[in-house]
Amino acid sequence: MKKRDKELLLLSLAFLFVNMGWGIAWPQLPNYMKVLGGSMVMVASLSILFNVFSTLGQYFWGKKSDEMGRRKPFVIFGIATGGFFFFIMAFATTASVLLSMRALQGFFMSAQTPAVSALISELSSNVGRSFGIFNALSNAGFMLGNFIGGFVMKIYPHNYPFLYLLSSIPFIVSILLIIFLKEPYKKPADFRMIFRIDRPGPLIIRWKNAIGFIQRNRNITIMTVSVLFIMIASGMVYSFLSLLINNRFGEAWVGWYFGLDSGVSIIFVYLLGYAADKMGSKPIIAIGILGYALTFYLYYAATTIYLLLFAALVSGFKWAAYFNSINTYIAKMSFRHERATALGIMNSAMALGWVFGPLIGAYLISLLSLPLTILLAIIPAAVSLVLIVPVENDLNYINGLPKP
Repeated sequence: MKKRDKELLLLSLAFLFVNMGWGIAWPQLPNYMKVLGGSMVMVASLSILFNVFSTLGQYFWGKKSDEMGRRKPFVIFGIATGGFFFFIMAFATTASVLLSMRALQGFFMSAQTPAVSALISELSSNVGRSFGIFNALSNAGFMLGNFIGGFVMKIYPHNYPFLYLLSSIPFIVSILLIIFLKEPYKKPADFRMIFRIDRPGPLIIRWKNAIGFIQRNRNITIMTVSVLFIMIASGMVYSFLSLLINNRFGEAWVGWYFGLDSGVSIIFVYLLGYAADKMGSKPIIAIGILGYALTFYLYYAATTIYLLLFAALVSGFKWAAYFNSINTYIAKMSFRHERATALGIMNSAMALGWVFGPLIGAYLISLLSLPLTILLAIIPAAVSLVLIVPVENDLNYINGLPKP
């Protein structure tokens, strides 16, 4: 095995544990909020505040990562803060405290997202397959966490403090693995750029630079707007799906459903990564968006376990198709020195979608119902599909330039 392949495998294994922690904790957040007395608006705010602060962080951390030429310190910092905030959520006594912890988690853990995406592309000879391997192992961790969380809630109903204490342990294991990772060397890093907040400095987000980047990258810009719309649809659904599953099938099925969803995606993620390398990412992204629309309809219709299981099958497929391919597309269509910035802007669009989506969802639920709101999420998914029609496929691009 080549040295870079070993580094990629180590990174992927580390994120298996990161996503195990997320899999234990994340699906139960809406139900935890309800137990603490939170309203439907506060349930929506779990996503909204997390993603507002994540949006502020994405561009900031991505830009710093590009400036320093380093990825690993940002990955470690993001993992550590993500696990820390899940740990202290175990001690939340009010809905407001839980909401505050979630908002802070969004800003600090966003340090890892653009950095790890850029690191994968820099360790890769076949970008699509590398994202496929990474996502397969990450999803395996999420699946294991979902099942662990489901069984914990089956054995200890409503014991959310224990669940969140447990969720922080895999983050520690991940950090121990990342320490041994050797990233490609670029230039010396000034670690004070990460931690020094006690002196005046530039604004967190330099919007002039962001606007310049957008103007130079038409395909990435259009694709990013498409990402925004599909994430609006996603936010309308997944901010509240745990409540729907809990109401129809019980608390334990919240974790078990997401575990099945993740397990299905593992089957497809490598194959679809290979397809993205052979066909280009654009057609696979389109298939993923269609999968979102079908999944939303199945959630609306799922009043039996069998339909819920079918929804998990379709959902796992669309997850593998969309997220693997969108990361590959942005990585291949951006210049190497701007890659973390490009991925940070794309991830910010994802986060913004999860701001607008829950707001729209909470409003529609108050007017209609939760099942009808989920069905209406098909509309922004359709807009997302239409938007990608004019963008170029990335089949013949590498590092932002046409292949020679």
